[in-house]
Amino acid sequence: MAASVEHSRAEILGVHKRWWEANMGLRIPEMSACFPSGDNYLMFNLNGHPYFGIDEKVKLWEFYAEQIEIPELPDNRIMRLEIRGDMAWLACEGYFPIREIGAEGTAAELLEVGESVTHVPIRATEIYQRDDGAGNPVWKIWHFNCSPLPPEDEPRPAFGDTAKERGLGWNPWGEPERVVGT
Repeated sequence: MAASVEHSRAEILGVHKRWWEANMGLRIPEMSACFPSGDNYLMFNLNGHPYFGIDEKVKLWEFYAEQIEIPELPDNRIMRLEIRGDMAWLACEGYFPIREIGAEGTAAELLEVGESVTHVPIRATEIYQRDDGAGNPVWKIWHFNCSPLPPEDEPRPAFGDTAKERGLGWNPWGEPERVVGT
Protein backbone atom coordinates (compact mmCIF):
# COMPACT_ATOMS: atom_id res chain seq x y z
CA MET A 1 0.00 0.00 0.00
CA ALA A 2 1.45 3.38 -1.01
CA ALA A 3 2.15 5.91 1.71
CA SER A 4 -0.34 8.75 1.94
CA VAL A 5 0.62 12.22 0.79
CA GLU A 6 0.14 13.46 4.37
CA HIS A 7 2.54 10.80 5.68
CA SER A 8 5.08 11.59 2.94
CA ARG A 9 4.76 15.30 3.71
CA ALA A 10 5.49 14.71 7.39
CA GLU A 11 8.53 12.57 6.54
CA ILE A 12 9.87 15.10 4.04
CA LEU A 13 9.42 17.98 6.47
CA GLY A 14 11.27 15.92 9.07
CA VAL A 15 14.22 15.43 6.70
CA HIS A 16 14.14 19.14 5.76
CA LYS A 17 14.20 20.14 9.44
CA ARG A 18 17.03 17.71 10.31
CA TRP A 19 19.10 18.92 7.34
CA TRP A 20 18.86 22.60 8.20
CA GLU A 21 19.35 21.98 11.93
CA ALA A 22 22.46 19.86 11.21
CA ASN A 23 24.05 22.95 9.64
CA MET A 24 24.29 24.58 13.07
CA GLY A 25 27.59 23.24 14.35
CA LEU A 26 28.24 21.36 11.08
CA ARG A 27 27.05 18.08 12.59
CA ILE A 28 28.12 15.53 9.98
CA PRO A 29 26.26 12.41 11.24
CA GLU A 30 22.94 14.28 11.36
CA MET A 31 23.59 15.84 7.94
CA SER A 32 24.59 12.55 6.33
CA ALA A 33 21.34 10.89 7.42
CA CYS A 34 19.38 13.30 5.16
CA PHE A 35 21.00 12.22 1.88
CA PRO A 36 21.23 8.99 -0.16
CA SER A 37 24.21 6.70 0.16
CA GLY A 38 26.86 6.46 -2.53
CA ASP A 39 27.50 8.83 -5.40
CA ASN A 40 23.83 9.53 -6.12
CA TYR A 41 23.59 12.95 -4.49
CA LEU A 42 24.27 16.25 -6.32
CA MET A 43 24.65 19.60 -4.54
CA PHE A 44 25.08 23.10 -5.91
CA ASN A 45 26.47 24.72 -2.75
CA LEU A 46 25.98 28.33 -1.68
CA ASN A 47 29.72 28.71 -2.34
CA GLY A 48 28.92 28.28 -6.06
CA HIS A 49 30.56 24.88 -6.52
CA PRO A 50 29.06 21.44 -7.24
CA TYR A 51 29.59 18.41 -4.98
CA PHE A 52 28.91 14.82 -6.01
CA GLY A 53 27.84 12.09 -3.57
CA ILE A 54 27.73 12.03 0.20
CA ASP A 55 31.50 11.42 0.55
CA GLU A 56 32.27 14.76 -1.15
CA LYS A 57 29.67 16.51 1.02
CA VAL A 58 31.26 15.04 4.18
CA LYS A 59 34.71 16.14 3.02
CA LEU A 60 33.38 19.67 2.39
CA TRP A 61 31.90 19.81 5.89
CA GLU A 62 35.15 18.50 7.42
CA PHE A 63 36.98 21.33 5.63
CA TYR A 64 34.42 23.92 6.69
CA ALA A 65 34.49 22.74 10.32
CA GLU A 66 37.97 24.31 10.50
CA GLN A 67 37.07 27.43 8.49
CA ILE A 68 33.55 28.61 9.31
CA GLU A 69 31.02 28.50 12.10
CA ILE A 70 27.25 28.30 11.81
CA PRO A 71 26.50 29.44 15.37
CA GLU A 72 22.70 29.43 15.27
CA LEU A 73 19.81 27.86 13.40
CA PRO A 74 19.11 29.20 9.93
CA ASP A 75 15.83 31.08 9.57
CA ASN A 76 14.11 29.14 6.81
CA ARG A 77 10.62 29.48 5.25
CA ILE A 78 9.11 26.94 2.90
CA MET A 79 7.45 28.56 -0.08
CA ARG A 80 6.24 25.39 -1.76
CA LEU A 81 6.33 21.62 -1.34
CA GLU A 82 5.05 19.35 -4.11
CA ILE A 83 4.83 15.56 -3.78
CA ARG A 84 4.16 13.19 -6.70
CA GLY A 85 4.53 9.52 -5.90
CA ASP A 86 8.12 8.79 -4.92
CA MET A 87 9.43 12.23 -5.93
CA ALA A 88 9.03 15.63 -4.32
CA TRP A 89 10.48 19.11 -4.44
CA LEU A 90 10.63 21.88 -1.90
CA ALA A 91 11.50 25.56 -2.41
CA CYS A 92 12.46 27.80 0.50
CA GLU A 93 14.26 30.99 1.38
CA GLY A 94 15.79 32.33 4.52
CA TYR A 95 18.83 33.67 6.30
CA PHE A 96 21.93 31.53 6.77
CA PRO A 97 24.10 32.57 9.77
CA ILE A 98 27.82 32.16 9.11
CA ARG A 99 31.14 33.54 10.29
CA GLU A 100 34.74 32.84 9.40
CA ILE A 101 36.94 31.18 12.02
CA GLY A 102 39.81 29.89 9.84
CA ALA A 103 42.32 31.47 7.49
CA GLU A 104 40.53 30.20 4.36
CA GLY A 105 37.02 31.13 5.49
CA THR A 106 34.48 30.02 2.91
CA ALA A 107 37.25 29.76 0.26
CA ALA A 108 34.75 31.11 -2.28
CA GLU A 109 34.43 34.55 -3.83
CA LEU A 110 30.64 34.18 -4.05
CA LEU A 111 30.38 33.72 -0.28
CA GLU A 112 32.50 36.33 1.40
CA VAL A 113 31.76 36.77 5.11
CA GLY A 114 33.81 38.08 8.00
CA GLU A 115 34.67 37.27 11.59
CA SER A 116 31.31 38.48 12.90
CA VAL A 117 28.13 36.54 12.15
CA THR A 118 26.61 37.42 8.78
CA HIS A 119 23.01 36.38 8.05
CA VAL A 120 23.31 35.59 4.35
CA PRO A 121 19.95 35.87 2.55
CA ILE A 122 19.50 32.60 0.61
CA ARG A 123 17.06 30.55 -1.41
CA ALA A 124 17.21 26.80 -1.83
CA THR A 125 15.56 24.00 -3.74
CA GLU A 126 15.54 20.44 -2.43
CA ILE A 127 14.66 17.46 -4.63
CA TYR A 128 13.51 14.37 -2.73
CA GLN A 129 13.17 10.73 -3.74
CA ARG A 130 11.70 7.95 -1.66
CA ASP A 131 14.94 5.95 -2.00
CA ASP A 132 17.87 5.87 0.42
CA GLY A 133 20.41 5.17 -2.32
CA ALA A 134 20.21 1.43 -1.69
CA GLY A 135 16.64 1.03 -2.96
CA ASN A 136 14.88 1.24 0.41
CA PRO A 137 11.72 3.42 0.43
CA VAL A 138 13.02 6.23 2.67
CA TRP A 139 12.73 9.92 1.78
CA LYS A 140 16.14 11.51 1.15
CA ILE A 141 17.37 14.73 -0.48
CA TRP A 142 18.87 13.76 -3.85
CA HIS A 143 19.62 17.27 -5.05
CA PHE A 144 20.16 20.52 -3.18
CA ASN A 145 20.70 23.92 -4.77
CA CYS A 146 21.39 27.04 -2.71
CA SER A 147 21.98 30.57 -3.96
CA PRO A 148 21.95 34.09 -2.54
CA LEU A 149 18.80 36.20 -2.56
CA PRO A 150 18.91 39.62 -4.22
CA PRO A 151 19.41 42.66 -1.98
CA GLU A 152 16.21 43.14 0.04
CA ASP A 153 15.59 46.65 -1.31
CA GLU A 154 16.34 45.89 -4.99
CA PRO A 155 13.20 46.21 -7.14
CA ARG A 156 12.15 43.02 -8.91
CA PRO A 157 12.46 43.62 -12.67
CA ALA A 158 9.11 44.01 -14.43
CA PHE A 159 7.22 44.29 -11.11
CA GLY A 160 9.05 46.83 -8.93
CA ASP A 161 8.31 45.16 -5.59
CA THR A 162 11.17 44.26 -3.24
CA ALA A 163 12.01 41.26 -1.08
CA LYS A 164 11.65 43.50 1.97
CA GLU A 165 8.11 44.46 0.92
CA ARG A 166 7.12 40.86 0.12
CA GLY A 167 8.62 39.36 3.29
CA LEU A 168 10.67 36.22 3.74
CA GLY A 169 9.14 33.26 1.94
CA TRP A 170 6.32 35.22 0.33
CA ASN A 171 4.54 33.36 -2.46
CA PRO A 172 1.19 33.68 -4.24
CA TRP A 173 -0.06 30.29 -2.98
CA GLY A 174 -0.37 31.03 0.74
CA GLU A 175 1.55 31.69 3.92
CA PRO A 176 5.14 30.37 3.99
CA GLU A 177 5.69 27.46 6.35
CA ARG A 178 8.37 27.64 9.02
CA VAL A 179 9.74 24.24 10.06
CA VAL A 180 13.29 25.04 11.19
CA GLY A 181 13.80 26.94 14.42
CA THR A 182 10.29 26.30 15.72
